[in-house]
Amino acid sequence: MTWSVNTDTKYHTQDTSYYCGAASAMMVLADIGVPYADLDQDDLYTSNNSHNIQPGWATDPYGLQFTLIDRRPPGFTNTFLVYKPTTEAEGTRKIVHTLRNYGVPPAVLVYHCMHWIVVCGVQTDVDPSTGPYTVDGFWVNNPVWYDDGNPPPHDDSDACGSGGVHGLGNQFISYATWQGTYFTGCNYDDPTGASQYISVCDPQVPKIQLPQKRLSKFPADGRTILKPDKAVKLALAGIEEYNLSENKFATEIIKNTRPGHPQQVVRLDRPNEYYYLVPLESDEGTVALAQVDARYGVFNSLQLLTQPVNEWFTPRETVMKRLEGRKFELADDAGRLTVHPGTYCLSPTLVWMPCRQSYSPHLPFYKLTVGGQNIYIRTDGEVFTNLTTTGRGV
Repeated sequence: MTWSVNTDTKYHTQDTSYYCGAASAMMVLADIGVPYADLDQDDLYTSNNSHNIQPGWATDPYGLQFTLIDRRPPGFTNTFLVYKPTTEAEGTRKIVHTLRNYGVPPAVLVYHCMHWIVVCGVQTDVDPSTGPYTVDGFWVNNPVWYDDGNPPPHDDSDACGSGGVHGLGNQFISYATWQGTYFTGCNYDDPTGASQYISVCDPQVPKIQLPQKRLSKFPADGRTILKPDKAVKLALAGIEEYNLSENKFATEIIKNTRPGHPQQVVRLDRPNEYYYLVPLESDEGTVALAQVDARYGVFNSLQLLTQPVNEWFTPRETVMKRLEGRKFELADDAGRLTVHPGTYCLSPTLVWMPCRQSYSPHLPFYKLTVGGQNIYIRTDGEVFTNLTTTGRGV
């Protein structure tokens, strides 16, 4: 038995590499009734950035709070608060309380405050208002960069969330993954230097308890990388464990699907951390991606696609054919690099780390090495000569 609430907030990409705060403001404001004609990410970013409290941020918590309050519609009589406790449990409780009692998706800082996302829903074992509860996971809209000089207009029926450069919304993240990868905190202004777990949410004092610790289960011992067929079994088991096949947002998408070939991914920012992406396929193509830890077999997340995709993972052979003979501008004015046939090495696994080019572990990269230079090819075909891991609120 589970309890859940979901605002079903429309996902939107961010129009530049540092507009995650603007994209998050767009999602929250649209959810509370602001028409899209009044929502331009350039304007939203200017509003956020010009009201930041701390220097060096693209969008800091108070800049985003100002924009949400300043642009809320007349019929919305509540307000928004910056919440920044020094424990993850307190920060998570506030997010759960906001969704349970307020019905509005909070904006939350993740990846050590590098990036803003919108938390649209939560699943718990029981209704949090009834007493002790355990968080199963969160449903999130995680904006990615639309890497194009002319991003499309945003509205109720735009292509945002359809995959690739258009990003992916509606992602379920297990609580363990939320704690270990996403909601990791940073020091914003605590005088002792403690990490703070920051969201922009409802102003009420939480009326629910702190979440209880969820029992950890490790299907494998972590000594070796799981075989692909084992990863498939554990991905399907995780979907059942979290009752996602019965979730109203997932059931119509993943029913009557079959698992495709798992893709192994290595984290570039953490030693000895690997995961599998297991595609769930229908007759029309890939409709979802399940993520499991490649050593311990722990279920991490489920990504739902708004429409089937025929080729989610660009084949290695196609990647190589597309790159051979091309020139690429290197970072820091280091010149241009030509990919000559027979001079490069393509990594045997996909790679990923939180970066401006992909804040979603479901959009990893092929890594191509030419001499001492790396080129990263995102699984949708977008090519980058470096991965940017600096910045706050981008």
